[in-house]
Amino acid sequence: MAAFVCIFEDKKFSNFFPLSLSQPVFELRIGFQNFRIRLQEETTAEKVGVLCRDYLAPLMKLRDSTLVVNEIPTGETVFLNGRVLCYGTELAELLEKLPDGGIAVKGGYVVAAKLAGEAAQDFAAYIRKRISEETIEQLCKELKGYVAAKGKTSGAKQRRRTLVSQEADEGTYEDDHALGQDSLAEKLPQQLLQMIDRHNLRRVDVSEARLLSFPWQLIDENPQVIEDDFQKSPFRGQSEETVVYPGVRMVGEDNVVVGEGVVLKPGVVLDASAGPIFINDGTSVMANALILGPSYVGKNSIIKSGAKILEGTSIGDVCKIGGEVDRSVFGSYSNKQHDGFLGHSYIGQWVNIGAGSNNSDLKNNYSAVRMWCAGMIRETGRQFLGLIMGDHTKAGIGTLFNSGAVIGFNCNLYGSELVEKFVPSFSWGHGKDMVDYELEKAMLTAQVVMERRDVKYGDAYKNIFKKIFDLSNRSARNI
Repeated sequence: MAAFVCIFEDKKFSNFFPLSLSQPVFELRIGFQNFRIRLQEETTAEKVGVLCRDYLAPLMKLRDSTLVVNEIPTGETVFLNGRVLCYGTELAELLEKLPDGGIAVKGGYVVAAKLAGEAAQDFAAYIRKRISEETIEQLCKELKGYVAAKGKTSGAKQRRRTLVSQEADEGTYEDDHALGQDSLAEKLPQQLLQMIDRHNLRRVDVSEARLLSFPWQLIDENPQVIEDDFQKSPFRGQSEETVVYPGVRMVGEDNVVVGEGVVLKPGVVLDASAGPIFINDGTSVMANALILGPSYVGKNSIIKSGAKILEGTSIGDVCKIGGEVDRSVFGSYSNKQHDGFLGHSYIGQWVNIGAGSNNSDLKNNYSAVRMWCAGMIRETGRQFLGLIMGDHTKAGIGTLFNSGAVIGFNCNLYGSELVEKFVPSFSWGHGKDMVDYELEKAMLTAQVVMERRDVKYGDAYKNIFKKIFDLSNRSARNI
C-alpha cells in the first residue's frame, strides 16, 4: 500500500442530493460508520487525503484535522472512489490486481488508481475539475432545465419529468453532462483517455466493483454492511463498564457487542438471532425497548422506552430514537424520540421528527416506488422504499410522508396533510402550501440546535448554509 491514500468524490455527487448537499458522498453513513472511514480502516497508509467540493473542504478539516484536504499529491498515491463499497477482502483484492501506474474503471467512472509523480498530479487535477465550481454551475443549469412551470404564474407548481434509472444512451461520454448518467455503456471521458495515453497507464476493467450510484442503494446495502463491519470489528461481548439491569434478555448473545458505559434498562430485548447487534460506548437503552439484528447504535445515543428497532437499522452518534424503525439509517445528532413508524428510509444529520409522524414504505398497489433523484423523478425498481431527508430538516408532530418522499436540506414541515413527494431545500410550511425558509432564520435555528449539543456553529457551517441556499436559487429550487 502506498504511503498516501486519497479518497475522492466524482461527478455523481449530485445523485445523492439532498444528503450530499452538506457533506461529501464519502461521508454518508452506512453500517457502523461512513464510506471514508471504512476505506481508511482497510488501508495501511501513513497519511489519508480527500478530494471534495471546495465549499465542503473546511468541514472536512473540522471533522479530522489529520486529513489532507484538496491538495494535489506529489508522491506515490492510491486513489479510491468515495462511493465504492467493498465487503470482506474485496478492497485488498481490487488493489492487488491493480498494478503500479494502473487505473481501475467501471463504465465511465474511475474506481481506483495507483499513480505517482506527474500522473498522480494530473489525475488529482482531473478529479478536482469534475467537482469544481464550473461543474456545479453546469449542474445548476441542468437542474433548472428539468423544471417546467405548470401554468403562467410565478407561484405555479413545478412539474418534474420521470426517468427510468438505466436510461443512459449507449456510447455517451460521462463528460457530456453534469449530472452523471447510469449505464455501464457509458464511455470514459476523453480527457481521462488522453491522460491514460499520455502517461502510458494500464487500464483495468472492474465491472464487478460495487460503485453505489443512488441513495436508495445505501438503504439496500445497510444490513449487509452491518454484518461486514461486525465481522471486521475486534470487539466481542460486553464491556466491564456496561450496566445491565435485571430483566434484560439477549438472544444470540455471541452476536451482541455492548460498549463502555452502555446502560441496558429492565425489559430490554436484544435479539441477534438473525444478525449482529452492536451498541457503542455511552448509549442508553431504556426499559422495554427491542432491538433486532443486524443493527447498529452509535455512541452516546438514547433508545427510548418501548422502542422497536428492527433489522437493518443504523443509528448515528448522539441520537434519540423511539417508536418503530425498520431498515433505516440515521445520521448523527438526529432525533425521532416518539411513537410513529419510519421504514426503509435514510435520515440525515441534525434532523428532528415530531411525535406521531409516520412514513409509508410500500405503495397500496405493491408497485415499484418512484423517487426524486438528481433533479427528476426516477423509477427505482424498489417495492419497499420510504423517505430520504436532508440534514437540518425538522418535521412537526403528526407529519405524514408518502413512499418515495424526498425532503431537502433544512426544511421546516408541519401540519397533518400528506407531505409532497419532493420538497425542495429551504422550504417552510405544510402540504402543498410551502414558502421559502429565510436564510437568516434557518441559520439561527441551526446555531441554537447545534450549540445545545456543544457543537460550535462556526464559519464552516455558516458558509455551507449560504452555499446551499445559493445553489437552490440557481437551480430553480430543484435540490
